[in-house]
Amino acid sequence: MKLYRIRIRDTGSTLAEKISVKGLSGTSVNERSREVVEEMIKDADAINVDVLELRNHATVVDAGVNAGGGYRAAEYVVRAALCGFGEARITAMRYGGVFLPAIVAYTDLPVIIGVSLYVWTEALPPPHVETKEYAAWVSGPGKALRQKPDKVYEKLDYRDESDVAVLIAQPRGRVLPDEGVAERLAMACGVSPENLYLIVTPTHSITGSAQVSSRTLEDGFWRLTEYYGIPYDRVEQMMTITPICPISPRVFKQPCAWADDMIRHGGVLHASVRSLEGEDLQEMAEEMVVENNPASFGKSFYQVAVVEKKYIAPEYNLQAIAREGSGFVVAEVCLYDTRTGLMHRAGRVHDNIIENLLSRPW
Repeated sequence: MKLYRIRIRDTGSTLAEKISVKGLSGTSVNERSREVVEEMIKDADAINVDVLELRNHATVVDAGVNAGGGYRAAEYVVRAALCGFGEARITAMRYGGVFLPAIVAYTDLPVIIGVSLYVWTEALPPPHVETKEYAAWVSGPGKALRQKPDKVYEKLDYRDESDVAVLIAQPRGRVLPDEGVAERLAMACGVSPENLYLIVTPTHSITGSAQVSSRTLEDGFWRLTEYYGIPYDRVEQMMTITPICPISPRVFKQPCAWADDMIRHGGVLHASVRSLEGEDLQEMAEEMVVENNPASFGKSFYQVAVVEKKYIAPEYNLQAIAREGSGFVVAEVCLYDTRTGLMHRAGRVHDNIIENLLSRPW
């Protein structure tokens, strides 16, 4: 398969210039996200989450550790991660012979995916690194206060100067962070602990599984922008629908279906992109789908990540992961070119693989 990594930029721009995205300028993504968190706190009983205040006055929203969490909580979590610039809705879809819960997520300001939804591996050790420290995948707008990750702010002209930080932590196990972890995260964001709002969604929880399925948005946006080099302001809308994986205590330990399996073999991505002359959106779409990437197609995420160590190895080389097709792939892609009016489609949902992964993962 030929790889096609286009690096064309907007006419007249240089690599040193930063993009200012209309809709983001002049607003605080953390303040917007905090509004969603405050809705969660107000509806805590109804959405089955617990709200804790640590001794250093950091606020922790437990959405699946000791609290049950669930689908409604997951909708709130995705809204908070998109800073109110997007929505998430739980529905159900037929996959082969079975209906499965699925999550629809969308935003009309896709740059928020880079600002908030991208994982921040500098904040805490990620779970795939062997450590005795509290480990979690961390995302959320709090990192915008420090203009992280660097790859985003090398290209984006935006600064959030709020004194409030919102983060989402996804630990492997059902363990809540303590005051020390909250202190570390607050310091990483440059705020006082009492101004930190931390939502905890363990992988082994319905809330965690659903919010990971919504990250079909993240995989698609990352490949379009960080890998193919399409400027943030030319990705105009994004919507995804992805099945939600049942939770299993075997996640990361033994073969079982994971949320990442649902993205790879069931995730459908729709994106409106304003192309430039010479960009081949059809070839990009074809490269983005799992069936054109033997490193992932037909394999469980457990096989790719744990057995073959091709996705969450400690070095976590994202460009290599995308280039080899072991990551940043989804089941089906529709890219709508707003310059030409043409649709560029590739891939399909693989019902048989989803059924096999859910019933016979080994």
